[in-house]
Amino acid sequence: MKLIVFGATGGVGQHVWKHGLAQGHEVTAFTRSSGKIDPGAGVRIAQGDVMDGDAVAEAVAGHDAAIVALGANGLRDKTTLTTGTKNVVEGMARHGVGRLVVLSAAGVDESWGQIPLLARVAFWTFLRTILAEHAAQEAIVRESSLDWTVVRAAILNDDPASGRVIATNDGKVGRISRADLAEFLVAAASAGTYSRQAISVTS
Repeated sequence: MKLIVFGATGGVGQHVWKHGLAQGHEVTAFTRSSGKIDPGAGVRIAQGDVMDGDAVAEAVAGHDAAIVALGANGLRDKTTLTTGTKNVVEGMARHGVGRLVVLSAAGVDESWGQIPLLARVAFWTFLRTILAEHAAQEAIVRESSLDWTVVRAAILNDDPASGRVIATNDGKVGRISRADLAEFLVAAASAGTYSRQAISVTS
């Protein structure tokens, strides 16, 4: 599979493209900061800004699937997740790339009841803007005609991969390692699981 990763130099994105390569996929890392990726790593690098729709569309052409693992640029960022994801969706539609997996956060919309009380307090205080951005990001994805999956991640940590990920829209979610999350994202992109659904994941 030819896979392109947006947010490739972020905490999750780095794990995503590395895991994609380990699984034998042809992977492109889209990033503004190409210097953060070892040129000998085996990943194709597409340098550009996700806010630039033409650059995104050009990069996505010829791929089979895209994974959006964007992060907000600060607690008050109201554009990166929504505008970046919109550009990816439009670029994919323009070039006939059908499969999209988007990283969101547990706590968005109907998953609010799945997160711990402490996480709810955090979202309603200093993370409120990011929660709203994720909700708007998900709306953009849902309104598209693509074969999409939204993955709502539990609280992230840097523990080693455990190989154990629980996908649920009923049970409580706590924490998940970035490595485990990356594995789930790549698997969802390649296998087409949870098509046109949002799913929460935890370890």
